[in-house]
Amino acid sequence: MAITQTSFDSARTALVRLFLVAALLGAVAPTQLLAQADTAEATATQTAETAVASPDEPEAEKPADQQAPATTSSTDAATPAADDAPTKATEAAAEADAPVAPPTNWGMVAAWLGALVLPILIGRSMSKSLRMPDYAWKISLILAAVAFSSIIVATGEFKGGPDLSGGITLVYELAGDAEGAAIAAAADEAQKQADDEAADADSEEEATTDNDAEARPRVDIDRLIDALQQRVDPTGAKEVSIRNYGGAIEIIIPKASGDDLDYIKRRITDLGQLEFRIPADPRRSEDERIIEKSLALSPSEKLLVENGTPRAEWVEYVEEEFPDDDPRIVRRQAGNRREALMLRDRYDVTGEYLTLAAMGRDDVGRPTVDFTFNNSGARRFGKLTGDNLPNEATGAFRHLGILLDKRLISAPRLNDRITSRGTISGASMTEDEVAYTISILNAGSLPAALNKTPISEETISPTLGATTIEKGKWAIGSSLVAVLAFMLLYYRFAGFVACLALAGTLLLLLAAMVQLQAAFTLPGLAGIVLTVGMSVDANVLIFERIREELKKGASLRMAIRNGFDRATTTIIDSNVTTLIAGLLLYAVGTGPIKGFGVTLILGILMSMFTAIFCSRVIFDVAERKGWLRGLAFASAVSNTNIDFLGKRYLAAAASLALIGLGLAGVFGRGENLLNIDFTGGSSVTMVLKKDASAPIAEIRKTLETTELADKNLLVVELGESDADAPSTRYTISSSLDDVDAAEDLIAETFGDKLQTYSVKLGSVKSFTETGGFSGHEIPLEFNKDAAFGETDGVSHDTVIERVQQILTQQGAAGELPQLVNDNYTPGSSQRFRDWTLRLGLDEAKTLAVGEALRDQLTAEPVFPLANKIGGRVAGDMQVKAINAIVVSLLCIIGYLWFRFQNVSFGLAAVVALVHDVLVTLGAIALSSYIVSSVPALAKALQIDAFQLSLPMIAAFITIIGYSLNDTIVIFDRIREVRGKSPRLTAEMVNKSVNQTLARTLLTSLTTLIVVVILYFYGGAGIHDFAFALVVGVIAGTYSTVFVANPVLLWLLNRNGDGTTVGGGAMKSAA
Repeated sequence: MAITQTSFDSARTALVRLFLVAALLGAVAPTQLLAQADTAEATATQTAETAVASPDEPEAEKPADQQAPATTSSTDAATPAADDAPTKATEAAAEADAPVAPPTNWGMVAAWLGALVLPILIGRSMSKSLRMPDYAWKISLILAAVAFSSIIVATGEFKGGPDLSGGITLVYELAGDAEGAAIAAAADEAQKQADDEAADADSEEEATTDNDAEARPRVDIDRLIDALQQRVDPTGAKEVSIRNYGGAIEIIIPKASGDDLDYIKRRITDLGQLEFRIPADPRRSEDERIIEKSLALSPSEKLLVENGTPRAEWVEYVEEEFPDDDPRIVRRQAGNRREALMLRDRYDVTGEYLTLAAMGRDDVGRPTVDFTFNNSGARRFGKLTGDNLPNEATGAFRHLGILLDKRLISAPRLNDRITSRGTISGASMTEDEVAYTISILNAGSLPAALNKTPISEETISPTLGATTIEKGKWAIGSSLVAVLAFMLLYYRFAGFVACLALAGTLLLLLAAMVQLQAAFTLPGLAGIVLTVGMSVDANVLIFERIREELKKGASLRMAIRNGFDRATTTIIDSNVTTLIAGLLLYAVGTGPIKGFGVTLILGILMSMFTAIFCSRVIFDVAERKGWLRGLAFASAVSNTNIDFLGKRYLAAAASLALIGLGLAGVFGRGENLLNIDFTGGSSVTMVLKKDASAPIAEIRKTLETTELADKNLLVVELGESDADAPSTRYTISSSLDDVDAAEDLIAETFGDKLQTYSVKLGSVKSFTETGGFSGHEIPLEFNKDAAFGETDGVSHDTVIERVQQILTQQGAAGELPQLVNDNYTPGSSQRFRDWTLRLGLDEAKTLAVGEALRDQLTAEPVFPLANKIGGRVAGDMQVKAINAIVVSLLCIIGYLWFRFQNVSFGLAAVVALVHDVLVTLGAIALSSYIVSSVPALAKALQIDAFQLSLPMIAAFITIIGYSLNDTIVIFDRIREVRGKSPRLTAEMVNKSVNQTLARTLLTSLTTLIVVVILYFYGGAGIHDFAFALVVGVIAGTYSTVFVANPVLLWLLNRNGDGTTVGGGAMKSAA
């Protein structure tokens, strides 16, 4: 059977239709699933604590090669009562404590059902009345998309980011490494007692190397931040900011409800550390020595260490799963905690080897956690279980302890060797608990634990001023209206259709963002409008193709058909390349960058659906019903015959000069080119006296007169305030990395307006400790006045440092002061308002020290929090970003190679992209020199000393996508003009550029309208972002014509000896 052009066109149309439907479903469905997952996890916060258990069950393990996914095995027949009791108890407890399901919202059920059914009915009815039955599914799909999106937008919650709506700042300290400390202490003791053991230690080099590493723990803060980001904001759309805070972790969360905040805190502080250990068995003789030594440890000691090697560990356990008569574990009472003894082994099987955790069901339908190990984990797990199989001669057996966050949750009996797959199950597990546990395991264990209680928790105001926010919103709205007005005036009826398509794109995109529970920031909103504005490009390409077909004498129906069909391929090509950049941005990005990648990806998919599919349906219906008898377009660019390639050498010289000048500016500015997002800096919280309270605008204006003005100054108001009662607490962040210098500058600026410490002394009393140390103690109360908050205490180190200075001044430098608070954890920076100072001095001297401390602190301003802060983009993330850009460029080259059947097209496009990025980077670098050298010009053009920031990085990605679109349009026309000719000539390139010049300029103009309005009228919140885009759009339009095309011509016409083919044609073009 012959393949005709008609059948080919039909096949292509079917493929395009399939692509569009898949794109729409692929964009909307995952957001719904993600939202459902978040909802399920949020519900899990109603349970007091995750308790996952697996009692012994009468089911034997299969051999490893036939293994079913289960870690449980046959029941210990000697203790059936012990196994049955926890099951019944926990089932009853689970039933009693099960959260009550919220009442069904039948109104919403009806709305969703209507959104599904009504579009189908209306689509069929409309297609019948229009006598276009083949359009029933198309109309139904459009109506369903609009209906679903409208319901989501109307009922969903629009969350503002910290810049627009404020939020909550949490500061967490890292929990102490008890195991590392125990190992180090034991190692020191062993060294003192037996130096000759060093020779024996050499024979165990592998083990001691690992132990030394544990004894001197060094937490990778960047890795911890990345893990936390994956826990609380994996898509980056929620705008949760996490950064280093002087060795602690600062987390800024957009405004959240109490339940949401508790859920986030739980996600942050739950370590998610899964371990598999063998419980010590009092019935086995080989465990007796370990058990005896472990029971001799003090209640505060959890780890038994011998010769620098951990041998056993005390952990808490789920009491419902292990009643008092259960012989599976050895117990002890440590204060108010009940603990079980677990043996330590050399295999160290933990959750770091997991590849997947998913929900499953056991034989009676109860939820389970099914998990899979990688090859390394499977080997370790196989050796651990294989070493502890039942003894066939004696019948003795072991249990496998399953620990989550150092808590024994299950101990099934081991019957067979287990390798790659397993299951955690038990009667006490609820659906919510299993879902939460799975989400934690899949997110990965945190490389370090955080203390459960934050050392600071503050409500913050919007980080942008009210005026800046209003300017930004006005500019965003105005730019959108301007694009719609231009399309209406230039394309008339077609422009009206384009406006409907843009409205549809915006509606679908907002619905998807709401489903993702995204927080909308000012740069994010600008990015959404920019994405919608750039989607006009697809409409412009289609309309200009229709114009060409009409000029050739085609009928209106044929012009519409050919215009859409021929433009669709180009649109898909250009959008796929942009999609590549967006996907890689999402894959390696962090925080807002990843969120911008999500917006970019969704925007591309939505705009393709509305521009190609929805617009086509409107045109077809209007034409077939006779409502549209012709199309009238304005014509700003008529037929041109410009010799663009004749200027290629001049253009190349200009580009090289501009790039060279820009790179000189980059190297000249050095680190000054990077803002606080990359470099970090300092953060100081100050407290004003109540009678000196001032609105944030006044505080910001005062600080802008200091040297902090040009150091990325950010002022954030803490707590709630109103016009009648301005706040007295502000956090001041800047790129000044000397915390002491920042404190001094703030103290000098605000002077006696700052609140000073309040210190009250109690009565001096004598004391005697158990070890024989005696002396006198004096209670100290800090900052208990009404002007202070509950967390405005003083840290341990601050008081000790001041006391030691006073003791030195008073001639008692050898005295070692002690500071006591029952809630204090050694090494913590947590601030308390009550301390007790103990000194080995007499009553008078102790009182004198207390009075000197009071006099010193009451004269100093209070800075409740002051520390260095890390950048939001860590060093390894910067490397990942560079790698992602390189990979994305290679992927673009590969895709264009595939589409155009020649690698030269991909290389030429990438050269143009690199040109655009370098020009934009150079403009940012040179901005500082323009401000200092030509201030009048800088003021007229609103040029500031711009720096690279996170929004700037998003702008660069946008520039790459934008520049690619126009380049591919011309490349597609070059392919069409060249036809089957073996050579590409300069005349062919010039003809192609001239034929597509109108659409190149129009697409640039519509995007430029948006970014120029954002730049000049958007305010400080999006000024740098818009500047990069203005430069990038201009550079991208220029490079499309004067960089990509000459490079393509040169690459296609090179011989092996480096000469060009068709030199005469090239020469004539010049």
